[in-house]
Amino acid sequence: MNPLKVGLLTLAAMASVIVMSLKITSNKSGFGEYVTYKTILQDASGIFEKSSIKVAGINAGRIKKIQLNGAQGALVTFEMLEEVKLTDKSILKIKSVGFLGDKYLDIILGDQSGDRLPPESFVTAQAGEGIEELSKDAGEVLKEVKEIAKTIKESLRDEQGKNMVKEIIANIHDITGSLKRLSTGNEDKINQIIDDVQAISDQLAFETDRSQKNSLMGDLSKIGPILDKADTAVTDLKIIIADLKDGKGTVGKLLRDDAVVDQVSQTLSSVNRLVNRINNIEADIGLSTGANTRTGTDTRFDMDIYPAPERFFRLGIVTNEFGPESQTETDTYTTTNNGNEVHVNKRQVDHSSFKFNFQIGRRIQRFGLRAGLIESTGGVGLDYFLPDWGIRTGMELFDYQKEAGPNLRLMTEIKLWNVLFARVAGEDLVSKSGDQSATFSLGLRFTDQDLAALIGIFAR
Repeated sequence: MNPLKVGLLTLAAMASVIVMSLKITSNKSGFGEYVTYKTILQDASGIFEKSSIKVAGINAGRIKKIQLNGAQGALVTFEMLEEVKLTDKSILKIKSVGFLGDKYLDIILGDQSGDRLPPESFVTAQAGEGIEELSKDAGEVLKEVKEIAKTIKESLRDEQGKNMVKEIIANIHDITGSLKRLSTGNEDKINQIIDDVQAISDQLAFETDRSQKNSLMGDLSKIGPILDKADTAVTDLKIIIADLKDGKGTVGKLLRDDAVVDQVSQTLSSVNRLVNRINNIEADIGLSTGANTRTGTDTRFDMDIYPAPERFFRLGIVTNEFGPESQTETDTYTTTNNGNEVHVNKRQVDHSSFKFNFQIGRRIQRFGLRAGLIESTGGVGLDYFLPDWGIRTGMELFDYQKEAGPNLRLMTEIKLWNVLFARVAGEDLVSKSGDQSATFSLGLRFTDQDLAALIGIFAR
């Protein structure tokens, strides 16, 4: 494929993505004035630098820096759009979205009649509600249920401490047998009794109607059937309590078996740990294309995955015509007019177009050390990050060719605007054959917040 066409097609795709990213991250574009504030969080897990800060569900700011502030907790420095007025009544809360507990900061503006807080002021923070709070509440509820079960258990013992559940069940069995013997052959009489009860119920409803002359308070003898029904309800309640005490049914097993309560608590704790691990994973994705002064087009895709702040993995793919060549030589013989055979060597050069990156790295403050596959060959790399300036620099040493020596690459990446960045790299700087060159590229780099917003647009 023509390298020029590949580069033009890539630039067109990048331009489309830039337009969409500007639509969905307009509040991060760098336009507009921001005011810097601070707050103290007792628990900042799941909150990262550059995370959005929302007001009424709309992005209105972002986190600049998170650092430990001794025993007080985490000191969070953030900035808000100048058009958002924060007063001493404003409150910052940590909120979660969905079951996985994705976290963000939400500000309740409060009374707007007060004066605006000056820059670098502290905003009051309150703990929000999320899966952690739900787990704690569930644990407390289970403890209370356990106490209730213990109380019910004690209430079902007589004065000598003997368990009365078996006696209650035996009495119920006797009553059931008596009812069965009584109902056998007396179906017509039972139906007549039911009809009479219905008639009495209708008469009772008439007698207790407030619009009638004789009120219920005027004739207490008419509430006898009501008391009988209440007694029956109490008896049924005792039977239900006995079943719960005996561990019958799902609720009964939950109240009876301490192991079930412990298993539920352990399950909630495991889910909580899993959610925290997922929340702590960060990703940084970059796509760039450009040209090398010696070999032509250079297009690369890289993705950094941070399972923890101090560890990361880099995955990627690169397409260019730079690097080692695989060569094959073919011996052929031709015949001249005189009948003599002439020996001819033909060399076929196959440029490796696609190369892959897979590296394991460790972040130490502003430095990053990594090792693994660099463009399909073994190598090591060293990076230096300046996040406040949007700059990252680094060097890579890979492709150790015997004839040409190793490839030493120095590169610098500068953030131009929002997700757009420029990249300059010096290639093969210690080449023995004088193959030094430079690569100039433009690209896009997305963070977790940018990707979440982009996926939300496509999911609608």
